[in-house]
Amino acid sequence: MTEQEIQALIDASLSSFKAEISSEFTKANQGLAANLTKEIKKLQAPQPAPAEPTETIQDKLTLKALEQQLTDLKTQLANKDLETLAAKRSSAVSQVIANSKALSPATLQKVFLLDNADKLKEENGKWYVAQGDSVSTLEDALTSYLSTEDGKAFVPASGVRGSDAQETKVTPIDPNQKLKAEDALFEAFN
Repeated sequence: MTEQEIQALIDASLSSFKAEISSEFTKANQGLAANLTKEIKKLQAPQPAPAEPTETIQDKLTLKALEQQLTDLKTQLANKDLETLAAKRSSAVSQVIANSKALSPATLQKVFLLDNADKLKEENGKWYVAQGDSVSTLEDALTSYLSTEDGKAFVPASGVRGSDAQETKVTPIDPNQKLKAEDALFEAFN
């Protein structure tokens, strides 16, 4: 083969290759061109003006549902606040009762809270009982309650035996002092 024959063969191959690529390119771009033409026509078509926003029945229902949920949440929060306040109040009263060493502390707490639950107020971590114009601390109010007829049932009995017996004070015994007959007799019966 001569150089001219090789050149003619290459030219023929290149021109057939060029024609083939050109036809493939045209086929591929025809679909793209058609799609682009459709898109341009859509964009050029007059679009309807958006209607003014009006509340539909569904929007109203949604708004009403949201308002109801908000109301329910507020109610739940208020109930939790009341429960928290009741728990704090109950804790404070039980602590004061425990310090007073009263009998039947659970019953005393229930009775005391029945009488004073709405009068108990907390301020800066201290609990107060507001009775009319007077305000007293929780400790003073409990002490005052224990001195009433109802409260005396919760006060521990004194160490004296018998209903008419007088409570006597125990005097310390001096080891250097001799016992009197009445003291010796008293010691013997105790």
